[in-house]
Amino acid sequence: MNHKKLTTTTLTTLTTLLWLFSASLIPLPVSASPSNANELLALKKIETYITNTTHLIDEAEAMQTNAERYKFRYYALRQDLTDIAKSVRRFINQNKKSQVPRNITPLIKEY
Repeated sequence: MNHKKLTTTTLTTLTTLLWLFSASLIPLPVSASPSNANELLALKKIETYITNTTHLIDEAEAMQTNAERYKFRYYALRQDLTDIAKSVRRFINQNKKSQVPRNITPLIKEY
């Protein structure tokens, strides 16, 4: 298998995921709470998929060479995906009776 193609495909997939779910870090109004069990199930699948991308990131990082002039910042990617997964998980598990304000950490988005 071509390592360069695998890395490009992996990074494209991860970048797309990051782009699609970056909106999940924006605080939603209480009225936007999911009431549909199917929506909660879909969100759980998204959170699980993001969490399980660690091995893809590790695989791509292992293919990076020291000779590269511009190196992909895998730490930043891991941090952003972790923050997105936490945000989705928080939305799934939110307690409608207790809405505590939280600090929002911006995504790094520089890879």
